[in-house]
Amino acid sequence: MKKFWYVLFAAVFFLGCLVPSVGMLIEGPAPAAANEIPAAVPRLTKMDGSFNQNVLSDLQNYVANGFFGRLEGITAWDSLTARVFDASANDDVLIGPDGWLFFGAAVNDISGANQMTDRQIWCAARSLALMQEYAESCGADFLFTVPCGKYTLYPQHAPSYVTVAQGSNRERLAAALEEQGVNYVNLYDLFVQQDEELYWHWDSHWHSRGAALAADEIMRAAGQETDYFAGPFTPVWDHTGDLYEMLYPTGDLVEADYSWDPGFTFSYTSNFRSTDDITIETENPGQTGSLLMFRDSSGRSLYPYMAQSFGKAYFSRQNNYRLDYVNEQNATLVVIELAERTLPYLLQYPAVFPAPERDGAVLDGLTPVDSELKTQEPAAMEGFQMLTGALPETAVDAPVYVSVDGTVWEAIPNEGSFTAYLPADVVPEEVQVFVG
Repeated sequence: MKKFWYVLFAAVFFLGCLVPSVGMLIEGPAPAAANEIPAAVPRLTKMDGSFNQNVLSDLQNYVANGFFGRLEGITAWDSLTARVFDASANDDVLIGPDGWLFFGAAVNDISGANQMTDRQIWCAARSLALMQEYAESCGADFLFTVPCGKYTLYPQHAPSYVTVAQGSNRERLAAALEEQGVNYVNLYDLFVQQDEELYWHWDSHWHSRGAALAADEIMRAAGQETDYFAGPFTPVWDHTGDLYEMLYPTGDLVEADYSWDPGFTFSYTSNFRSTDDITIETENPGQTGSLLMFRDSSGRSLYPYMAQSFGKAYFSRQNNYRLDYVNEQNATLVVIELAERTLPYLLQYPAVFPAPERDGAVLDGLTPVDSELKTQEPAAMEGFQMLTGALPETAVDAPVYVSVDGTVWEAIPNEGSFTAYLPADVVPEEVQVFVG
């Protein structure tokens, strides 16, 4: 009799082990969860026809990320961990004492562990100052704004072991922007004064009422008065938070978003598919002006209000800000919206615009520095080449200049490097680099 039970147990165990793989063969791979990228189907050969030596590891990734019941298993395990231990089993999501969810990767940023250096802060501010200078030279106004993270605005809902350090990247950059004369829209001071919670509990972003408040402040800074935040709004219970979906990929709980009752009158002129489109273009015959706006995921709720405010609007999610689009779009206003956690992107992805020319007198007293120069041509802009180079250690507030035959341009600075878009006929071997 014991032998029968042993055999039965072994058979059930063996059949249970087959369920994930057999189910995958029958139903196909499980969908990706939240912000995951689906694993590609493994291939025996590469695009050039040669043998793919990584086919076994590709197969392992494909099965590990697509086996049958994967998302249900993740949801069940994370739910059990949350109920028993009041904690998250997913390092990317933290659970606050009252059920609020927070993005785990942002902890190092708000705690000070990932603080930008003084040189990086200055370079980020200088880059924005150069962008503003170019936009204004094309006849457009310029604004930069930073949606604050949930930890910053609502620390009382975060886990007790998470601390928000003083002197954050956002605060230090704001001070540097003031010194550089950059038009900065300070959303933190506005949001922290609100009694109403304007971010979702289970999402890392503001909801539509929060976005309306931000839009009003941006438009006020642009010299126009809007009152989107006054509403009226209707709650719509249809939003699945990005953090909730990461933690419980098959969960079915939703939060309320808010529908702006007056209704938007703009229309899409691009092939609109979703709010995550890299490019969204709109028009509103009832308005004037042309907007060029670079936004991130916080712009999903923000862009409709901005589109409502302009006769024509172009929204881009490109990390390399294409400031050269100012003339192409006949923009009257350029807005850059960048989340607090991703401020280092200002250095990682240099903006695209012609390097501004400077009076040769800026080189007085300076000597050329050695720099290994590299060019990229064709560059993003027709008629230009992208010149990059390494730099020695410099002073915190030292601008970077490149010069050829008496013509001087200011480059986009970075810590240890620079980028400049120069005319395509400039010979790189003749370029001299100066650090002021």
